Amino acid sequence: MTQLTLVIGNKNYSSWSLRPWLVMKQFGLEFNEIRIPLYNSPDSSSKIRQYSPSGKVPVLLHETQTVWDSLAICEYLAETFPTLQWWPEDKAARAFTRSISAEMHSGFQNLRQNMPMNCRSDILLH
Repeated sequence: MTQLTLVIGNKNYSSWSLRPWLVMKQFGLEFNEIRIPLYNSPDSSSKIRQYSPSGKVPVLLHETQTVWDSLAICEYLAETFPTLQWWPEDKAARAFTRSISAEMHSGFQNLRQNMPMNCRSDILLH
């Protein structure tokens, strides 16, 4: 198997980092993980820039390829490992699934702004 390395931020606070990590775990892909703390570390930005042309995480490193952005990483992996069932076979179902994924990826600004990700939070919503 070819070598995959996923560069991510805190899984607790970065849903974008968590997304490709979960997908890769779900499909049983073997990969190295480089975790860069996003907060409380003055050199986070310079560490991320070592791997990421956008200066953001996540970033997938595979052979000579660098892929950034969680959705782009998932699409790249789907093309790289086509024998795994990444998307529905039916064209209409696949289009619907991709639409939902794109909306989740780029939408919900008010939700993100008012409810930042924190998996460790003990605040319950009523």
